[in-house]
Amino acid sequence: MKKTIRKGLIPFLLLIIILPSSVSADDWFESEPGYYTLLDEKGRELTVMAREISVDDEYISGDNKHYVVIRVDKKKKEAYTRFEGEITLPVAAPGSLIAAAKQGNGKILLYCTHNSESYIPSDGRESIEGNGGIIDVAKTFEDNLKEKGIDAVFSDEKHDPHDAGAYRRSRQTAVRLIKENMPVRAVFDIHRDAVPKSHYIAKVNGQDMAKVRIVIGRRNQNRKANQELAYKIKAVADKAYPGLIKDIFLGRGSYNQELSPRSLLFEMGTFENSKEAVQKSTAYLADVIQKTMYGGNIKDRSEQTDESKGGAAQGKDTRVAPIGRDTDGNKGGSGGRSGLAWLLVVVAIGAVGFLLISMGGKELKSRFRGSSGQEFSSFLGRKRRKK
Repeated sequence: MKKTIRKGLIPFLLLIIILPSSVSADDWFESEPGYYTLLDEKGRELTVMAREISVDDEYISGDNKHYVVIRVDKKKKEAYTRFEGEITLPVAAPGSLIAAAKQGNGKILLYCTHNSESYIPSDGRESIEGNGGIIDVAKTFEDNLKEKGIDAVFSDEKHDPHDAGAYRRSRQTAVRLIKENMPVRAVFDIHRDAVPKSHYIAKVNGQDMAKVRIVIGRRNQNRKANQELAYKIKAVADKAYPGLIKDIFLGRGSYNQELSPRSLLFEMGTFENSKEAVQKSTAYLADVIQKTMYGGNIKDRSEQTDESKGGAAQGKDTRVAPIGRDTDGNKGGSGGRSGLAWLLVVVAIGAVGFLLISMGGKELKSRFRGSSGQEFSSFLGRKRRKK
């Protein structure tokens, strides 16, 4: 009887170990399509989002205005905000050019939680189970990062269906990616939005493409490091490719971003954009990521532009310091070490929980006495050192 009960508890307790801190889904799922509208204090539309909005969620607009959600009307799908002021993005300083940092000190990992997401103009449907157009976008992004000399790794692991359990399933992919590709520089979950195309139309460097929205989970201990990265990406993009980064949203979910510092979710266009337009955006985003992570030099096109004449934007040289360092080369930033420690804690808790449930306390204790923890180390994927 006890053995039967113990076996029945295994799936339940493993779910507790594996699930994020919030038991609710990180995304919004309803049978009918729709989206929430964010409104300012005067009732003017700020943006729309195909995800549930909650009180205390935060929104950074394209012009860097900071809003906090204070009330939500779920029937009308409207969220009312309070203006908090303008944020100050880390400034890329004009001046003498600087050399980029070495790019071999960590991999950038990519995966798609919602791998069925597609682009109607190119894919014919907004969702293709198992192999949506978002996979092609992520692969193109990987290729563009590699062209910049970045060691990028993309996993096309499937997490269907597109439901409230998708983040739980993609969490396992993220953990595996991190474990197999240490050290990790950043982790990006690639999505596409489900709002009207008008919100994502962009003309960057004289070319038609799609905007990119950055999403951060409020409920994870890496929020500070993730927000630092998002702000730096937007700062660099606003200088080099104005209009590429649409905005930044901080939602109540975790989006698996507690697994590693510098983890972000990118909404790459919407289902009404052509896939080709979105793939074009990945080349510019890859350049922004390279300059953000490793530093270097960009053309500041934020003020001077010839795009109105149909040409590419022009600008002066501007230096960008690598993430975690200011423009004088001093170390800064935070969150890198804490994220790795948290991942080790998650893996360790999962291992102990699994062994405790499957063996029972007495058996586990005897195993440790007899093997000096060899089985536990093997479970974590570490080899016993040869004497």
